[in-house]
Amino acid sequence: MGEFKKISDQIDVELLQSIQDNCSKAMGLAFVTVDYKGRPITKYSGFTDHCALGRELQGFSEMCEQCDAHGGLHSAITGQPYIYRCHADLVDFAVPLILDDNYLGSVMGGQVRLTDAEERELDHIIPQANWNKSEAMVRAYGKLREMTYDKLLASVQVVRDMFLYAMQNQRAQERGKDENAEESGAQMDSERSVRRGDRGTVWQQEGSDQFFFTMNLITQLAYQEGADRTGAVALDFADIVRYTSDAERKLSVLGEELNYAEASLRVQKAWWGEMLDYSVSVPRQYWGVNCPFLIFRPIIDIVLQSFKGEDDQRKIDIFAEENGKDLLVLVQANSESVGPEEMENRADEYLARENSSLRDLNRSLKRLMGKRCELSIGHRGDGQTGYAIRLKLPLKWR
Repeated sequence: MGEFKKISDQIDVELLQSIQDNCSKAMGLAFVTVDYKGRPITKYSGFTDHCALGRELQGFSEMCEQCDAHGGLHSAITGQPYIYRCHADLVDFAVPLILDDNYLGSVMGGQVRLTDAEERELDHIIPQANWNKSEAMVRAYGKLREMTYDKLLASVQVVRDMFLYAMQNQRAQERGKDENAEESGAQMDSERSVRRGDRGTVWQQEGSDQFFFTMNLITQLAYQEGADRTGAVALDFADIVRYTSDAERKLSVLGEELNYAEASLRVQKAWWGEMLDYSVSVPRQYWGVNCPFLIFRPIIDIVLQSFKGEDDQRKIDIFAEENGKDLLVLVQANSESVGPEEMENRADEYLARENSSLRDLNRSLKRLMGKRCELSIGHRGDGQTGYAIRLKLPLKWR
């Protein structure tokens, strides 16, 4: 591996702490992140009473530090997560944080017992300590969370993916800032404004917020039920990430965009359950129509945010109809509390976070696809309460 670097140079420590805290709450595990020297750079998350009591005993805390050091070193050497037994006979793990062949540190976690311990021969990383003379620690040991090895392994893999994605995402943002800073003079004034217009469109923004939301959802579902729904959400999200990863892409076809929209709605339905109902019913004959890449991302986000109350029944329908030489794609929502006018203001407020607005989005659409194209918000055509977002696309383009 290459030279050692600071984790704080690759990811904001406050963001790191937030991810760690959320993982602890969702998974029921204890966490701390250490640098390449084994020194903690975050506060402890979800620390158990058993371990807190043990660290008050003479010599116990030093043995904990030895376990962390050995576990982190093992994971650094192999480059893979390492699951082991600590000196107090708890199951812990170390997840190495390696970026561009540089070892930055480790995420240490665990403090659980395995329900299938007799089937798993895990290494005792150092000799066991004699802690069971403490009645308080024995009682605390009995209250420790139990889980299967497979669930622990799945949690370790999710943690690794989340932390590495966060570091890669922040590094990409920093590189983007550096590229912008290098531009200068008249060329900067002209070319940069054009690129800002392209980058400012919502369909080209990074999906980090969606990533963390969905990964937290996956971990929560994993502990609420079996694997079926969890697996379905994971597959849908993998498809979403795969589709959105091409930052340079500007054009797509309607079929691909509808697949993205439907996968996003399935993920949301896994969260809202019966409170969300949706339909996507665009005939296959229109799937080859050209459209902007990720045009449905802002539309779906805006629609979902229009429902105010937690108890609102959410109904979203996506369909299409021919309008002369154009195809009119409609996204209708049943929101009783939000009309077209307020919805248009909400859309502008939402898009303003991405340095854009509904008018900017519409202008970008026209510039890319032609003047006949349009994105608008208005009343539903069936007279029901709510609103409709209309996307006009040419049936034949170039």
